[in-house]
Amino acid sequence: MIGLDVGSTTAKAVRIVNGEITYEITGTHNWKDLIKGVDKEEIISTGYFRKSVPHKANVTEITAAIYGVRHCYPDADVIVDIGGQDTKVIDVTKNNFTINDKCSAGTGAFLEFVANYFKLELEELGTLHLKAKAIPEINNTCGVFAVSEMISQLVAGYSKEEVIAGMHYAFARRISFMVPEAETLVLIGGTVKNKGMVSALREIIRGKIMIPDEPQVINALGALKYYNQDIE
Repeated sequence: MIGLDVGSTTAKAVRIVNGEITYEITGTHNWKDLIKGVDKEEIISTGYFRKSVPHKANVTEITAAIYGVRHCYPDADVIVDIGGQDTKVIDVTKNNFTINDKCSAGTGAFLEFVANYFKLELEELGTLHLKAKAIPEINNTCGVFAVSEMISQLVAGYSKEEVIAGMHYAFARRISFMVPEAETLVLIGGTVKNKGMVSALREIIRGKIMIPDEPQVINALGALKYYNQDIE
């Protein structure tokens, strides 16, 4: 069996063979590359396109996130899943969740826009953040106006590195409004690979923040774990 997470920007496949977890990641439009030679009856899907791809069963992203995180951190209180088009905050202790899908300012798409503006790769944002000597205030939590504010700060004399850091803090504040108080918080999703954004979140959000070794494949793993809960 494989867990297949086809999200808005990337597709991920997870297998567990003899207790060992292996995975592959590709762009969403190339999801077929992940299931070559795999029968439909061996696929448990999740993600934006979970019902559009071949599958034996499909699992919601909320359920997949919970089961995937439990595999890594059984005692997690809150899960923050930062995706390309939305951010989901799951309060495991109270069994409820919040989704931000109406504003880009708290999603991976927002940071992708910032990277494109500076003609950078996404992974470069985190590196440049760490070089900032000052953090300009970017207060607007709306993606459109935050970008306007970003440009204003560049005109005011802040460096590219500093403005990127300011955008990360604006991003982190937007997410923090959604997060309840918790002792243990787990971050998942491809956006979590951005070290600058994570650094900003650690400063703003109280509590212990944990990140799996490969945060981008947790939902694919969770889909598989949910369907076959006694898999080793």
